[in-house]
Amino acid sequence: MEDSQSYPKEGLVFSDNISVKWQVAEKSPDAELLSLVNESNQAFLRAVAAVSVPPGDLAEENAAVFQEISRLDLKINLLLELVSQLVYAQLDIPERTRATISSGGIQWQGEVLPEPGQTVFMQVYIQHGTPKPLCFYGEVVSTLEEHASGEARVRYVGLSEQTRSWLDKLIFRHHRRQVAFKKSVGADA
Repeated sequence: MEDSQSYPKEGLVFSDNISVKWQVAEKSPDAELLSLVNESNQAFLRAVAAVSVPPGDLAEENAAVFQEISRLDLKINLLLELVSQLVYAQLDIPERTRATISSGGIQWQGEVLPEPGQTVFMQVYIQHGTPKPLCFYGEVVSTLEEHASGEARVRYVGLSEQTRSWLDKLIFRHHRRQVAFKKSVGADA
Protein backbone atom coordinates (compact mmCIF):
# COMPACT_ATOMS: atom_id res chain seq x y z
CA MET A 1 0.00 0.00 0.00
CA GLU A 2 1.22 3.48 -0.82
CA ASP A 3 2.14 5.84 1.98
CA SER A 4 -0.59 8.48 2.36
CA GLN A 5 2.03 10.98 3.57
CA SER A 6 3.57 11.07 0.07
CA TYR A 7 0.59 12.75 -1.61
CA PRO A 8 1.30 15.14 -3.29
CA LYS A 9 4.79 15.75 -1.95
CA GLU A 10 6.71 13.14 -3.99
CA GLY A 11 7.55 13.38 -7.66
CA LEU A 12 7.14 16.34 -9.92
CA VAL A 13 4.69 18.90 -8.56
CA PHE A 14 3.64 22.42 -9.24
CA SER A 15 2.18 24.96 -6.88
CA ASP A 16 -0.09 27.79 -7.90
CA ASN A 17 -2.95 29.94 -6.70
CA ILE A 18 -6.02 28.20 -8.11
CA SER A 19 -9.66 27.67 -7.21
CA VAL A 20 -10.43 24.42 -5.43
CA LYS A 21 -13.98 23.23 -4.82
CA TRP A 22 -14.91 20.03 -3.03
CA GLN A 23 -17.96 18.21 -1.73
CA VAL A 24 -18.34 15.02 0.22
CA ALA A 25 -19.28 12.14 -2.10
CA GLU A 26 -22.57 10.60 -1.11
CA LYS A 27 -21.29 7.16 -2.12
CA SER A 28 -18.11 5.66 -3.49
CA PRO A 29 -17.84 6.15 -7.24
CA ASP A 30 -18.44 3.03 -9.36
CA ALA A 31 -16.41 2.04 -12.43
CA GLU A 32 -18.89 3.62 -14.86
CA LEU A 33 -18.82 6.99 -13.10
CA LEU A 34 -15.02 6.93 -12.85
CA SER A 35 -14.84 6.15 -16.57
CA LEU A 36 -17.00 9.19 -17.41
CA VAL A 37 -14.89 11.44 -15.17
CA ASN A 38 -11.66 10.13 -16.74
CA GLU A 39 -12.98 10.67 -20.29
CA SER A 40 -13.95 14.25 -19.46
CA ASN A 41 -10.58 14.93 -17.84
CA GLN A 42 -8.65 13.47 -20.78
CA ALA A 43 -10.55 15.65 -23.25
CA PHE A 44 -9.92 18.72 -21.08
CA LEU A 45 -6.21 17.97 -20.56
CA ARG A 46 -5.70 17.27 -24.28
CA ALA A 47 -7.35 20.59 -25.13
CA VAL A 48 -5.17 22.45 -22.61
CA ALA A 49 -2.09 20.76 -24.08
CA ALA A 50 -3.09 21.73 -27.63
CA VAL A 51 -3.61 25.37 -26.67
CA SER A 52 -0.47 25.73 -24.56
CA VAL A 53 2.16 23.96 -26.68
CA PRO A 54 4.43 26.44 -28.52
CA PRO A 55 5.04 25.95 -32.24
CA GLY A 56 8.70 25.09 -31.56
CA ASP A 57 10.77 24.36 -34.66
CA LEU A 58 8.24 26.03 -36.93
CA ALA A 59 9.82 29.41 -36.14
CA GLU A 60 13.13 28.29 -37.61
CA GLU A 61 11.63 26.61 -40.68
CA ASN A 62 9.30 29.36 -41.84
CA ALA A 63 9.34 32.75 -40.14
CA ALA A 64 6.31 34.12 -42.04
CA VAL A 65 4.11 31.17 -41.08
CA PHE A 66 5.33 31.41 -37.50
CA GLN A 67 4.46 35.13 -37.36
CA GLU A 68 0.96 34.45 -38.69
CA ILE A 69 0.39 31.64 -36.20
CA SER A 70 1.66 33.86 -33.38
CA ARG A 71 -0.71 36.65 -34.44
CA LEU A 72 -3.67 34.25 -34.57
CA ASP A 73 -2.61 32.77 -31.22
CA LEU A 74 -2.71 36.23 -29.61
CA LYS A 75 -6.18 36.88 -31.02
CA ILE A 76 -7.49 33.51 -29.83
CA ASN A 77 -5.98 34.02 -26.38
CA LEU A 78 -7.60 37.46 -26.11
CA LEU A 79 -10.97 36.04 -27.17
CA LEU A 80 -10.67 33.15 -24.69
CA GLU A 81 -9.74 35.55 -21.90
CA LEU A 82 -12.73 37.81 -22.59
CA VAL A 83 -15.18 34.91 -22.80
CA SER A 84 -13.69 33.35 -19.66
CA GLN A 85 -14.18 36.59 -17.72
CA LEU A 86 -17.85 36.60 -18.71
CA VAL A 87 -18.30 32.96 -17.77
CA TYR A 88 -16.38 33.33 -14.49
CA ALA A 89 -18.74 36.13 -13.49
CA GLN A 90 -21.68 33.75 -13.97
CA LEU A 91 -20.24 30.77 -12.09
CA ASP A 92 -19.84 30.07 -8.39
CA ILE A 93 -16.08 29.57 -8.45
CA PRO A 94 -14.34 29.85 -5.07
CA GLU A 95 -11.52 32.28 -4.35
CA ARG A 96 -8.06 31.09 -5.27
CA THR A 97 -5.89 29.39 -2.71
CA ARG A 98 -2.36 28.02 -2.75
CA ALA A 99 -2.43 24.43 -3.99
CA THR A 100 0.20 21.84 -4.86
CA ILE A 101 -0.69 19.27 -7.51
CA SER A 102 1.04 16.03 -8.43
CA SER A 103 0.06 12.94 -10.38
CA GLY A 104 -0.86 11.35 -7.04
CA GLY A 105 -3.02 14.02 -5.47
CA ILE A 106 -3.58 17.60 -4.40
CA GLN A 107 -2.81 19.59 -1.28
CA TRP A 108 -4.32 22.98 -0.42
CA GLN A 109 -5.11 25.28 2.46
CA GLY A 110 -8.50 26.60 3.48
CA GLU A 111 -10.86 27.46 6.26
CA VAL A 112 -13.47 24.77 5.59
CA LEU A 113 -11.89 21.44 4.68
CA PRO A 114 -13.00 17.84 4.26
CA GLU A 115 -12.45 15.51 7.19
CA PRO A 116 -9.64 12.92 7.04
CA GLY A 117 -10.89 9.62 5.62
CA GLN A 118 -13.78 11.10 3.63
CA THR A 119 -14.32 10.45 -0.06
CA VAL A 120 -14.77 13.73 -1.92
CA PHE A 121 -15.59 14.96 -5.40
CA MET A 122 -13.12 17.68 -6.39
CA GLN A 123 -13.27 20.46 -8.95
CA VAL A 124 -9.87 22.05 -9.48
CA TYR A 125 -9.54 25.04 -11.80
CA ILE A 126 -6.02 24.10 -12.81
CA GLN A 127 -5.80 26.20 -15.99
CA HIS A 128 -5.97 29.97 -15.43
CA GLY A 129 -8.52 31.69 -17.63
CA THR A 130 -10.43 28.49 -18.29
CA PRO A 131 -13.72 28.13 -16.42
CA LYS A 132 -13.69 24.34 -16.81
CA PRO A 133 -12.28 22.41 -13.87
CA LEU A 134 -10.35 19.19 -13.66
CA CYS A 135 -12.76 16.89 -11.80
CA PHE A 136 -11.95 13.78 -9.82
CA TYR A 137 -12.86 11.69 -6.83
CA GLY A 138 -10.40 11.45 -4.01
CA GLU A 139 -9.74 10.14 -0.54
CA VAL A 140 -8.80 12.69 2.10
CA VAL A 141 -5.44 11.50 3.44
CA SER A 142 -4.54 14.53 5.56
CA THR A 143 -3.78 13.87 9.19
CA LEU A 144 -5.84 15.28 12.04
CA GLU A 145 -3.00 17.72 12.76
CA GLU A 146 -2.92 18.93 9.14
CA HIS A 147 -6.69 19.30 9.14
CA ALA A 148 -6.58 21.29 12.38
CA SER A 149 -3.93 23.61 10.90
CA GLY A 150 -6.05 24.32 7.77
CA GLU A 151 -4.37 21.98 5.32
CA ALA A 152 -6.00 19.25 3.22
CA ARG A 153 -4.41 16.48 1.20
CA VAL A 154 -6.43 14.34 -1.19
CA ARG A 155 -5.25 11.26 -3.08
CA TYR A 156 -6.94 10.62 -6.43
CA VAL A 157 -9.32 7.67 -6.61
CA GLY A 158 -9.84 5.84 -9.90
CA LEU A 159 -7.65 8.09 -12.05
CA SER A 160 -6.89 6.15 -15.24
CA GLU A 161 -3.33 5.79 -16.53
CA GLN A 162 -4.20 7.86 -19.62
CA THR A 163 -5.59 10.68 -17.49
CA ARG A 164 -2.59 10.48 -15.16
CA SER A 165 -0.27 10.69 -18.18
CA TRP A 166 -2.00 13.84 -19.49
CA LEU A 167 -1.93 15.31 -15.98
CA ASP A 168 1.80 14.55 -15.72
CA LYS A 169 2.36 16.44 -18.99
CA LEU A 170 0.46 19.46 -17.66
CA ILE A 171 2.36 19.36 -14.37
CA PHE A 172 5.64 19.15 -16.27
CA ARG A 173 4.75 22.19 -18.41
CA HIS A 174 3.78 24.21 -15.33
CA HIS A 175 6.92 23.09 -13.52
CA ARG A 176 9.09 23.99 -16.51
CA ARG A 177 7.50 27.46 -16.67
CA GLN A 178 8.11 27.97 -12.96
CA VAL A 179 11.77 27.00 -13.34
CA ALA A 180 12.19 29.27 -16.39
CA PHE A 181 10.55 32.14 -14.52
CA LYS A 182 12.82 31.70 -11.51
CA LYS A 183 15.85 31.68 -13.81
CA SER A 184 14.72 34.82 -15.61
CA VAL A 185 14.09 36.60 -12.29
CA GLY A 186 17.51 35.50 -11.07
CA ALA A 187 19.15 36.74 -14.28
CA ASP A 188 17.45 40.15 -13.92
CA ALA A 189 18.64 40.59 -10.35
